[in-house]
Amino acid sequence: MKKSFTLIEVLIVLVILGILATITTKILIKVYENYYYSKEYNRLAYQTDIALNLIASKLTHRVKNSLIAVKCDVNSSGCINGNIQAFDTLAVVSDKNESERSQYKVLEWLGIDVYSQRGMWDDNLKEVTPGFSGFVDLNQTKVYPGDEYNITSPDSNFSIVEDIDSNWTDQYGISGNIFSNKYEVLIFSGNDDRGDFLDINTSYGFYKSLYPNCKATRVFKINSYRVFADPNGVPKTEFNITAVDESNSTTVYEKYYLVNSAYAIVPVANKDSSGNIIDYNLTLFYNYYPWNSQIYTDGNESTIVSHVTQFKFRDQNGVVRILLCIDSPKIKFNGEPITVCKEKVVF
Repeated sequence: MKKSFTLIEVLIVLVILGILATITTKILIKVYENYYYSKEYNRLAYQTDIALNLIASKLTHRVKNSLIAVKCDVNSSGCINGNIQAFDTLAVVSDKNESERSQYKVLEWLGIDVYSQRGMWDDNLKEVTPGFSGFVDLNQTKVYPGDEYNITSPDSNFSIVEDIDSNWTDQYGISGNIFSNKYEVLIFSGNDDRGDFLDINTSYGFYKSLYPNCKATRVFKINSYRVFADPNGVPKTEFNITAVDESNSTTVYEKYYLVNSAYAIVPVANKDSSGNIIDYNLTLFYNYYPWNSQIYTDGNESTIVSHVTQFKFRDQNGVVRILLCIDSPKIKFNGEPITVCKEKVVF
C-alpha cells in the first residue's frame, strides 16, 4: 500500500517552516544590526582616540602658565569669528561653577618650539645637533636697563633654529626673518618651570588688539645672536633680548623656552537648513602670534574632528583633563545617534 502525506500534515510542515524562517530572519537581522552598530561604535571610538591624542601631543609641549580658556558665543559663530567676550587662565576658569565654566568654549596656549630644540642632522659630526638647549649660563649674563639682556646658552646653535623655523614659516607664506619679526620669541621658565608669569593680562600678550591693557612683558624678542665654540669645542649661542613690552620687572632664569606659535582649539557649529545647530567641528588654529597683537583667526586652521557634541576641558593642579564626545549623524540606535565619549589627561 502506497503511503502519502495528508493535506493537514503538509500544512503543519509549512507553518513550522514559516515560523523557523521568521525566527531565523530576525536573528540574522539582529546579528547584522549588532555588527553594523559595533562597527560604527568602533569607528567613532578610534576617531575619538585620534583626536584626543592629537590634542594631547600639542598640549604636552605647552608653556603651562600660558594655558587659557576663552569665552565666546559658539551658537552665533562668535568663536570662529574671534568675537571674544573674556579670557582667563584655565586654572581660574576651572574653579568657576558649571554654568559659568560652560561658557568658555576655546582652549588656547603658547607652544614650545620642540622641533628646533631637537635640532637637525650634521653630516660632518654624524649626529643630530640641537638647535637650543633651553639653559642659560647665568655667570655670563649681562643686564641692561629696559628689560634688555645679553645671554649665553651652552649647547645651542640659533642658526639651526633659524633654518628649521624659516622653512616652516616659508611653507605657510609667512615672510620675513623669524627673530626680527618676532615669529620666534623667548620665554623664561619662571620659578616653577611653567613659564615666567606676572598676570595673564600682562605676561604673554593675549588679545592685545582687543584689550589695550594686555601686555607681553614676559615675552622677549631676540635682537641678534652669534654662534661660537668654547675651548672644548662645545657650541654656544650668545644673544641679545628685550621684552616685547617693557615693565622693568623681569628676571633671568637658568631655563628658557623658544616659542614659535600660539595654538587654539575652537568648536565651529554645524547648522541645518533652518539654522539649528546639529553638532560642531573641532578646529585647530596655529601660526599666529599674540605678542604681535594677533588672535587665532589671524592664523592657519585645520579641522581636528567633525560631529563633536561635547568638548570640555579643566585644570586640576596643573593637569589638564579633556572630555570629547563624537556622534554618528546618520546611524541611530533606538532613535538616538550613536555617541562615543572619552576623556584624556595631559600632564
